[in-house]
Amino acid sequence: MTRWLVVIEDDVEPRLEGPFRSDQSRTTVAGELRATDIEGNNGLFRLDVNAKGVPRIYPFLSHELDSELT
Repeated sequence: MTRWLVVIEDDVEPRLEGPFRSDQSRTTVAGELRATDIEGNNGLFRLDVNAKGVPRIYPFLSHELDSELT
């Protein structure tokens, strides 16, 4: 599986970060991005692509990103 981070800048412009070796490393980067997004305008989502090339996109839970800040 390939792990990516989807960032929707200003809730309009999508971009990809990654790939990441683990979900934890992706969550850490997402937490850092959230901490620097003072106005809260960017959407952050997980994107997993399995070996067959099938994508799955899903959100982070707020407590996952908040715990990265402490």
